[in-house]
Amino acid sequence: MLVAAVVAGALWLASGLIHAVVASSPYAAQALRLLVPSPMNLLFWAWPAPWSFLALVLGGASVAAVVFVVMGWVARRGSPGFAAAWLASVAAGAVVGLFIDGIGVLDTIQSFGARGLSFASVEYAVVGAYWGLVQGRIPALVASRGGRESVDGPRRTHARWTWAVAVVVLVAFAVAGTAGRTADRTAVAEAQARADAETQAAAEPYTGFGAVPDPGAVGTPPQLVAPTSAPRDPSWCTPEQATAFVGGDDAATGHRGLSIRLTNFSDTPCIVEGYPDVAFADQNGHALDVRVERGSSFMATDAGAQPIEVPAGGYAIAFIGWDASPTAGALVASSVLVAQVAGDQRNGSAVSLDIISGSTVEVTAWELDALGDSRYSDG
Repeated sequence: MLVAAVVAGALWLASGLIHAVVASSPYAAQALRLLVPSPMNLLFWAWPAPWSFLALVLGGASVAAVVFVVMGWVARRGSPGFAAAWLASVAAGAVVGLFIDGIGVLDTIQSFGARGLSFASVEYAVVGAYWGLVQGRIPALVASRGGRESVDGPRRTHARWTWAVAVVVLVAFAVAGTAGRTADRTAVAEAQARADAETQAAAEPYTGFGAVPDPGAVGTPPQLVAPTSAPRDPSWCTPEQATAFVGGDDAATGHRGLSIRLTNFSDTPCIVEGYPDVAFADQNGHALDVRVERGSSFMATDAGAQPIEVPAGGYAIAFIGWDASPTAGALVASSVLVAQVAGDQRNGSAVSLDIISGSTVEVTAWELDALGDSRYSDG
């Protein structure tokens, strides 16, 4: 009897799998509905993980459990194994199909409230019963070939716990099915929201600097630490004492400037010397090909590298200067990454600068910002 129940559950899953495989052909699907019916519609196979797998497995287990229970109940009343198994398959298909109908009703209630009850039907219960009528002869043959054991065995061993197991499996199937429908509806809604957002973004004119950002663009993100072979002077401000960040910007007759500040947030003075480390990223998040040179620009004069003592709570400052470039359709600087010196961790800041791929910028050495440089105020 148990073998016949397992065969029925396997046939249930196999019927659903066959329908899923040939669903792309409407003519084949029509023929299958008559020859190999299945209430396990394609939605079960398309649900997000793990609900699709759980619902399919629990659906087959539910059929097997109901077949086992009904066969035992009928067999105890003296019916032959073949008839009991066939009747059990019809009953199992109808019961599990009815649960599928119930899952659909719960889904419509979640979407439409009490109005969802108007969509209630027993469509899958009927299909399930028909499945049992068509496929039930196979587990019936398995049961009948088991001889007297398939009939008398249940009389001796069939107990109430089999009913409890069947109920638990059916409830688990209903829970997994309801969760699967909910997860599928959520996934569809999220996909639609993303599609709507992309459509809206495509319809709106791009007003930013440079070319429209391309999520599929190929490139390499900027390095967060610049490679260097120069040793770090132990007297310099450590990353635990001071941090470099982007300050304010300025412009004049086709020339541009941007300040970089180093804040000593420790309780003791520290030394900074040399030139800040500077890099750029484009609107796609990739490293922008910009030549960084040390020296003066139209916007700032470079005093050269020299040791600067930055007092506790004080600032050092450096300047980036460049000539304006046309940005239409170009890769532009959308973020600036700065560090005290090459080899330190870079800090990034979002910007919109007319620095494009192939531009050259000049960077001045660190100098003391004793009174707060007002040339490129960031306030």
